Formats: sequence, C-alpha cells, structure tokens
Amino acid sequence: MQTKNKANLALGISAAGFIGTMAAGGTGFLPGLLHHGFLAATIGGLADWFAVTAIFHKPLGISYRTDILRRNRPRIMDAIVTFASDDLLSTENIMRVIEGQDTARLLVEYLAYRGGRERVHEVVEAALLRGVADIDTAAVAAELSPAIHEGLQSFALEDVLADLLKMMAEEEHSVRILESLLAISQRLLASEPLQQVLLARITSLRQQYEKDSAGRAFVLASLGITDERILSMLLERAKRQLRTMLAEPTESYASVKAGLETMLRALSQDTRLRAILQERKEQLLEQFDIESGLARWLEVNLKGEDPFWLPQVHGFIDARIDDFMHSEPWQRRFDQFVKQFVEDELTKHHDLIPGIIRERLAEFSDDELVEFVETKVQDDLQMIRINGSLVGSLVGMGLYLVVMVLERMWGL
Repeated sequence: MQTKNKANLALGISAAGFIGTMAAGGTGFLPGLLHHGFLAATIGGLADWFAVTAIFHKPLGISYRTDILRRNRPRIMDAIVTFASDDLLSTENIMRVIEGQDTARLLVEYLAYRGGRERVHEVVEAALLRGVADIDTAAVAAELSPAIHEGLQSFALEDVLADLLKMMAEEEHSVRILESLLAISQRLLASEPLQQVLLARITSLRQQYEKDSAGRAFVLASLGITDERILSMLLERAKRQLRTMLAEPTESYASVKAGLETMLRALSQDTRLRAILQERKEQLLEQFDIESGLARWLEVNLKGEDPFWLPQVHGFIDARIDDFMHSEPWQRRFDQFVKQFVEDELTKHHDLIPGIIRERLAEFSDDELVEFVETKVQDDLQMIRINGSLVGSLVGMGLYLVVMVLERMWGL
C-alpha cells in the first residue's frame, strides 16, 4: 500500500472513531479517553493534510498562502541554484571528492579489465582512418613526385654498379660467385631439357660427320658409339671436371677465377657500360609515370582496407599502455595532471554550473515541477500526516487525562 493511502486510511479511521464515540464520549472514562483521542487525531491529521497539500496545491480551493511551490518558484529556483552551485557543487567540495581518488589506478583497471585497451585502439584507429581518408592522394603524389623523380635521376646507379662489381672482384666474393656458378652448372648438366638439347646437337653433328662416308658410319656402329653414348661420355667428363674444380682448386679453377675477377674489374671501369646504364635509367624514368603510380600506391596502402601503417600504430599504442601500467612515476604524474587539470577547469568555468542547473530546471513547466518534487518527497510528507494523527491522538488522550485528574483533585 502506498504511503499516501496509509495516511488517508489513518485520517479516515480517526474521523470514523471520533464520530463513532461521540455519543458515548461522556458516559465513562474509557469512552471519553477514546473519543478525545480520535478527536485530536482527526484534528492533527486534517491540519497536516492541509499543510502538506498546501505545498503543491490549493486544498479545498483555498488560495491564500497555499500552492507554495508554484507561487514561490523563482525564489525557490534561486535558492536551489545557489545551494547546488555554491555549496553542494563548489570547487572545494568537488576537489575534496576527487583528491580521495587514485585516477591513475582507475585508468589502469579500465585498461586492463574493462576493455579500455580495445577502446583506445578503436578510438585512435577511427580518428587516424578518418584523417587519412580526407587526404588527397593525387595532390600528395603531385607534390612528392618531382622530388622523387629528381632523387631517382640523381641516384648514380652506374656508380653503385661499378662499386658492386669491384667488390665482387675481391677474392672473398669471387670465390663464392665461382662456387655458386659451378654448383649451378652441375644442376644444369643434370637437367633433362639441357640433355635433350645436347642430344639433338650431337645427332646433328654425327649426321654431318657420316654424310658422305659409309665407312665412318660403319666404324661408329661397330664401336657401339651411339648418340646417347656420346652424350653420356660428354656429361660424365663435364661432371668430373666440375667435381674436380669444386673439390680441390686446380690450375683451370685458378684460371677461371682469375678470368672472372679480371672481367668484373674491367666491367667496373667500362665507360660504355656506365653510359648504357645511365641511358637506360633515363628511359625508364621517362616511361614510368611516377605521379600516377605513387597516387595508386597511396590510395591502396594508405587508405585501403588494411593500411600498412595500422599494425605499427597498434603496436605503438600497446607498448605505451604497457609502459604506463608498469610505471609508478608515470601514474603519479598522470594522477597529478588530471587533478590539477580538473581543478583549473572548475575554477575557470565554475560560473557555468549555475547556468546549467537553472537551464535544466527551466525545462520544467510549473505542473511538471510540482509533480517532480511531489513524487520525490511524497512518502516523507505522507509520513508527516500519519505521525500527525498518531501524535494528535496521544496529545488528545493526554489532555483528557490531565483534565480528569484536575477535576478529581479539585472536586469540579
């Protein structure tokens, strides 16, 4: 049962009791005690009902000194605004609450256990993607392409190649190159395509050799020298020669090595090769549209669905979060910064609080404000009515007892 209904029930019981005991009020002590108790409870209940109702409405249509909240709205609003802004929400009170909090620890818990890390990733990623999406890649490519073209044009590829050839001519590198070439040669000799080519060439040579001489063909046939046999002998000799060169440096190995080094040094100093490289570089730069290519690359890799820079950003964020979570000095500085920032902002903008409160209260019409306040304090006000009936009944019975005692003492 609602408190208001309980208060109405208490008033109804008091009135009914008063009426019910009216006839028997003077017939004895107990009926008189009850009658006066109900009478006082009814008077107290009615008085408190009138008082409580007068705060929000006009009880019995009486307008004098009633409907207090509606009539005194401006004054009440000023009092509420002053109390809320200057006392309840004063800078000192707010900072007293904030000073008792470890803001850094709260942030650490948010990052570690409440999805804060993921939220930071989402916010930073969304902000960067939005910023990158606004970039005019064509304009950026147009700005960068002249510098890139100039840089590529000034890049001395011929000098780099000459230095590379000189380095390759050094014994340390020439030995490795030669070993690689010999190993490749071995694998090449074992390959089926090369053997087929060699076999076809051997067949052609044998046919030319036997062309005008039946005796030559007879001799080769009698000795069992077939094309396959010749190929096998050729491959075996080549493989043996390669194995010998790879297993133990020989005079031929040294000769090949020296020739390779001489060739590399000569190429490094060949002016014709340098000219060819320079000319080829110029042709490639003229044929390649650097601006369009750069714009396409930026569009795909900078703005695409999976931009190349995003994993690095996530890694950087995670590293900074981990550093913060494990660094007490960082946390102390953060806590001090937050509290100082809040205090400075409150001091600077505290005059906005009264305006915000007043603006919020102004959104209520008179009827809405009365209903809002009445809803919030209704239970407490109805308890006043109930207590008024109870206290009134006790006072009424107490006064009746006092009167009865005095009448007995003085014989009235």
